[in-house]
Amino acid sequence: MIMLSKKDIYRYTGDVSQVFYARQYAFTEGRAAGVRAVDVNNGSGLQFTVLADRAMDIGALSYRGVNFSYITAAGITAPAYYDSSSLGWLKTFGGGFLATCGLSQAGSPCECDGEELGLHGDISAAPAEELCVDTRMDGDVPETVITGKMRTGRLFGGNLWLRRSITVRYGENRIFLKDVIENRGGTASPCMILYHFNLGYPLLDESIRFDTEAEYLRPRDSDAEKGEPDRLGFSEPKAGFREQVFYYRNRDFANGLCNAGVFNEKLGTGVRIWTDPKQLPDLIQWKNAGYGDYVMGIEPANCYPEGRMRQKEYGLEYLGPSQVKTVDIQIEIL
Repeated sequence: MIMLSKKDIYRYTGDVSQVFYARQYAFTEGRAAGVRAVDVNNGSGLQFTVLADRAMDIGALSYRGVNFSYITAAGITAPAYYDSSSLGWLKTFGGGFLATCGLSQAGSPCECDGEELGLHGDISAAPAEELCVDTRMDGDVPETVITGKMRTGRLFGGNLWLRRSITVRYGENRIFLKDVIENRGGTASPCMILYHFNLGYPLLDESIRFDTEAEYLRPRDSDAEKGEPDRLGFSEPKAGFREQVFYYRNRDFANGLCNAGVFNEKLGTGVRIWTDPKQLPDLIQWKNAGYGDYVMGIEPANCYPEGRMRQKEYGLEYLGPSQVKTVDIQIEIL
């Protein structure tokens, strides 16, 4: 595909949406009714959907017609259906290319600090405020920037805010995600964040290989231990498959970043997730090759997915009043 200069875009088109665009809309049916979304097309075959009412997470993502995302049986659901109890998070976990977990709890349900904490926290059910979709033509390369703010807090509790920006440039198959987590409360708050990237068919099949610069540490449990010899590969869907989780430690390479991803030789495409180990020191690989639950998760994080109480044993990050934590992630389509 030939990429046009900004001057030529103006010469060949009456509206730049002929070659790249970001379009806002809202779903109208089922449990997705009312959910605001933004469809993005970067002009070279990369298309994805930002779910503004689901923490600005990324739902569907495809490249030149090849789907990358895993979509669960729950599908897209409005935040009003969120269930904070125990494993209730799964009822509204639509999968998608990215689901954000946090901001003060990630991983297994637990009781900690006098609170009953459900699976993976509640930030993924937070609708964006001050949402802005900006197509910028003032630079050498046109770009789309989507920004917004999400909050999680309560009376006599924490007050954490997430400011997110998602940037994609015309013709460049990278997505730049920048998060700033701010503690607007008056006391120190636990800060746990896990980026749940979910890969699905047809990108994901039995021919892919998982690859990472991170240091492999260990399997999470006995189910993962059984699958350890084939942790880098994948299988066909199998009835009764039990999920397997493997722990890694991100390492600081020459460029200051660490990556993890998969490549599908048959399709000639793949994805690589780049993170800063100083911001997100942990990496989790999630494998589930079950019928209908056919997914691999690549999950950079500042914690393990075992809940806040257990994370205190590993080392729990805190944000003091007015303190911020910045996270930069690059998603590279291969």
